Amino acid sequence: MQADRPPVLHPQKGPSASAPEGPAPAVLVLPAAANARLAGARVLVVEDDNDSRELICALIQRAGAMVMCVASVAQAMEVYRSFDPDVVLTDFSMPGADGFDLIREFRKAPSTRAVAVPILVLSGHSEDNWHAHALAAGAADVLIKPFDPPVLIAWIAAALVPGRSERA
Repeated sequence: MQADRPPVLHPQKGPSASAPEGPAPAVLVLPAAANARLAGARVLVVEDDNDSRELICALIQRAGAMVMCVASVAQAMEVYRSFDPDVVLTDFSMPGADGFDLIREFRKAPSTRAVAVPILVLSGHSEDNWHAHALAAGAADVLIKPFDPPVLIAWIAAALVPGRSERA
């Protein structure tokens, strides 16, 4: 591995993946298609780790979405109705209430939308049975940490449901 490059963190290859060849990029550049796909989307991010929350929110915002970032399930429920997200991205392991609690609370909350908000779980849990349990609880999908930023943006874009913004 080159000494001047940080280790690669890849969801499928883990932290021991070899560094890509060539010079290190100076800034993250998202494909234009990713920017267009998130333009105007309202994304609620629930992440208790400050650094992770800031990074995730910055990535999503740079991709063109309107982002509301909170640190807990309780804060998410406080802003849910007023922010009216198109997608919710939540960490799973949080103190107090976890991602399953968030899914339960959101599914109980009344909505004025024709289609339910997709809830995406971003987690360090990689066990197959856990993934199935999250989907059975009502998550639309699960992405394992660490993640590649373009994969995160594409994942959120894929979760945007046509017709979601229409009122019931």
